[in-house]
Amino acid sequence: MCMKTYYSFNRDRLLSHLLTSFCALAAAGALLTLPSAEAVGPRARPEPASGEFFPCFNYAGPPRQVGENLIITFNISNWRTSTGTFIGSAEGTELDVVHRDGSITLHGTGLFTGSVNGRSGTFLLSYEGIGNAVTGHETLHFTVGHGTGDLAGLHAELTAEGDIGASNPGCDLSGAGTYNGWILFAP
Repeated sequence: MCMKTYYSFNRDRLLSHLLTSFCALAAAGALLTLPSAEAVGPRARPEPASGEFFPCFNYAGPPRQVGENLIITFNISNWRTSTGTFIGSAEGTELDVVHRDGSITLHGTGLFTGSVNGRSGTFLLSYEGIGNAVTGHETLHFTVGHGTGDLAGLHAELTAEGDIGASNPGCDLSGAGTYNGWILFAP
């Protein structure tokens, strides 16, 4: 009886090793069928991005009081062309929540038309940030995607800072700021 149990144990162990070896060989064979990195081509690498932007804010409607907060919706465009990595203009909408203490939380979306490092097209941008109603200073985080034309495959992450000041012609409020971050043209 002891011999039979020992014999059965060895047979199960052998089958287990054979199955493991077969799976390992099948996985290795599958990997060999994939194209090498050289065959796919060079990988896209992030590139630095920086420049200036000049937003023009126009009230989309009257500000409204909700509890202790003031809600303001703006239509946004450029009163001057953006410079640096992104050359062009954007149009969109921004929603600001001005809190009782003067702090602002905001988010917006827009459509950029222009060029990025010499490539032309359009892309969607979205952003969120914080600001100060007393000083007019804002800090923002931008994400970029869904490009068209030469900007198809463009992705970007940007940090921006700026100040809202006196209005320029055609603007209820206007501002100026700088941005820094990275861009990536995906294949």
